[in-house]
Amino acid sequence: MVASIKVALLVETSRGYGRGLLQGIMQYSRLHGPWQFHLTPGDFEQVVPRMKDWKGDGIIARVINQKTANLLLKTGLPLVVLDLPESAAVTFQREGVRFVEMMSDSDGATKMAVELLLAKRFRHFAFVGYHGQVWSEKREQTFINRMTEEGRDVHLYKMPVRHGASLQWEKEEPILVQCLKNLPKPIGLMVCNDQRGREVLDACSLAEIAVPEEISVIGIDNDELLCELSFPPLSSVALNAVQGGYLAAAALHKMIQNTKIRKGPFSHKKIIVPPLHIVERRSTESVAIDDHNVATALQFLHTQPPAELTIDKVVASTCVSRRILEIRFRKLLGRTILQEIQKVRIERAKRLLLETAYSVEQIAEIVGFSTSSYFVQFFRIETGRTPAKFRREVRVG
Repeated sequence: MVASIKVALLVETSRGYGRGLLQGIMQYSRLHGPWQFHLTPGDFEQVVPRMKDWKGDGIIARVINQKTANLLLKTGLPLVVLDLPESAAVTFQREGVRFVEMMSDSDGATKMAVELLLAKRFRHFAFVGYHGQVWSEKREQTFINRMTEEGRDVHLYKMPVRHGASLQWEKEEPILVQCLKNLPKPIGLMVCNDQRGREVLDACSLAEIAVPEEISVIGIDNDELLCELSFPPLSSVALNAVQGGYLAAAALHKMIQNTKIRKGPFSHKKIIVPPLHIVERRSTESVAIDDHNVATALQFLHTQPPAELTIDKVVASTCVSRRILEIRFRKLLGRTILQEIQKVRIERAKRLLLETAYSVEQIAEIVGFSTSSYFVQFFRIETGRTPAKFRREVRVG
């Protein structure tokens, strides 16, 4: 009987991102196992197993502080570490630890969120993150950099800290409420993750701020439970956490095998979890455009089944003629009505390619292309890849 590999999974199960990672790890273990797992369900705080009792082969862990990094270092096991602080990475390398870093593509995901807010035509922008979290700080800095490139100022919420620790939510909430009240309106606001987004939406409710009319909010992770249970439902950037978990398990397996057969040193590598697409919900379903008819047309465009969209139907949702609406679209958006319709269709097609097993022919019909060949040709022009290649590049295994 083949001995099973023992792996500790010190990854939060209370968040959608963590559960996605664990799903990818599970998929890999089914194909390459048997594996046994040490798992302590919960939030970011995790407990490193006692090595004498556990006798494991490797660990996949989120590093939330230096204490956790030190405990992992002492295990002497191959590691896949999430969001490792730079100082800890230097120590791991110096000590000869076999490890692979894994992190979300905060830069890419944030840029996706920025492009959505810019497309909504806001003049004011804000960011709300967490204090002392590497991934949150990266997202905040990318947000600032991207907005600076566009010549836009950013309102930053500085999380209150006392005695080196963040305030409990009950004490922080009234502070955030007041900050949101003081923001110029309307404004596009990005949060560092969906949990923060839910907190911001709760604070908006207490402040009697209309979402999305006064503040539009977008997060990262697309934690479906958190997003759908928020009021209003939260828009979010989906990350390919399942693929990240699969690649993490594969990297750990390779390190464990190399350790057992006494191969040479394992070079330090990084796994980047890419963003997939934006799942837009009610929290961003508004457009900060002074022209009422263009705003109405865009609202109609983004809430109807793409296969049913026509220029005539878009025009009919407004109070102006087709010629006038076309002129205003070009002036305000730099696109025609048809180009906006095709943009909506391509975005919907991307989601179907990533989230379903529908064939390319079925997707072409669902999103409103007359033939699958025309859909493939148009998709390649817009994305630089065929639909099949797009799907392969983000699917696990």
